[in-house]
Amino acid sequence: MQIVFPRQADNELLQRLAPATPFHSDSTALLEMLGRSCLHSQSAPLAALGFWLRPAHLKQMQLHAVQNIRPRGRVVQIAPGNVDTLFIYVALLALWLGNVVVVRLSSRGGDDEGELLMLLEGLRQQPQYADALSRLVLLRCEYEDPEWLKCLTAADMRIFWGSDQTLLKLASLPKAPHCQDLAFGHKHSLCLLNAAAILADRDGDWAGRFVRDTLEFEQQGCTSPRTLIWLGTPDAVNEAKQCFWQGVNAFVRSQPKESAAARRYQLSEAGAMERLIGLQQLALNGALITASQQQGRFVTVPVDGLNLSQEQGHPAQGVLFEWQIDSLSMLLPELRPHHQTLGFYGFQRDELVAWAVSHAVAGLDRIEPLGQALVFHPIWDGSNLIQQLVRQLR
Repeated sequence: MQIVFPRQADNELLQRLAPATPFHSDSTALLEMLGRSCLHSQSAPLAALGFWLRPAHLKQMQLHAVQNIRPRGRVVQIAPGNVDTLFIYVALLALWLGNVVVVRLSSRGGDDEGELLMLLEGLRQQPQYADALSRLVLLRCEYEDPEWLKCLTAADMRIFWGSDQTLLKLASLPKAPHCQDLAFGHKHSLCLLNAAAILADRDGDWAGRFVRDTLEFEQQGCTSPRTLIWLGTPDAVNEAKQCFWQGVNAFVRSQPKESAAARRYQLSEAGAMERLIGLQQLALNGALITASQQQGRFVTVPVDGLNLSQEQGHPAQGVLFEWQIDSLSMLLPELRPHHQTLGFYGFQRDELVAWAVSHAVAGLDRIEPLGQALVFHPIWDGSNLIQQLVRQLR
């Protein structure tokens, strides 16, 4: 087991750490300073983290916290491998709430994770942030590492990200009777587009918002849409599709050639191969019965509903299943618990939330405007993390 933050720490460090008071001023100051540092980053995910950590947003989150709370104690998290900065949101929330936080990082650690580690190490060198940061430990190890297994067994709360099979395996590991597990497994997200609204606003900003939701992490994020649901008559939808894909690909082409956005939105050779093999595998398995269509940077596949086999084999990399519906009543029976985020354009959020609540939909944990799919919120996958990460005293 290798501790990568703080540097030069040993395994005995984990035994010495103790929880602190939730929302302590030292922890708040740390989050605010980390946020300011991230805002200067050229990395879009880190800049987004910096915006999320701005003082006004921290204050808003604190106002929504319940009263008479204490930290869980030791919160152990297994970071997801698909988005290398997602773990830090949960880790910082847990830290802010007074917990000792131990995170097993993915072996795929990328540039964003590396820059984040440097920022954290720089803050650790400043005395005013050292105490709060002492409760955060980031490490890498094999799943079978004896020290890691001890850490999981001694946790007061465990947070797992991974495939459904991985989660079942992790949940079977021994734990204390009071320990709570929070698991984030396989998800498939959707985007609901009102054809009439696209046609009425042909020059709107929907193209850039859609591209950011979809390509920011090569469509690997669980909240990135993988199925487009078009609401409207067949004629309106066909016309809106043409307008939509022209606008989306014009936006991709408009990015300055050497810009960070252009690099993020281009399809790598490895990504192209992954996409091709994934589509071929879906066809071989009988999950696709219609031909895919090239739409510039994207590939679309017409479908006639939400299909688990298609969703489980989705290769990401700019592939979108497209489904046309006449009314939301067609969507209702198709939704399942693994359908996480519903992005939308051409609707009011309140009306979609009211529809989901009044019909007790089986799926959907988030309903977000187009362009906001990747924005982290303390209510995640149906759980209020600020409440989950603490114990409330009656």
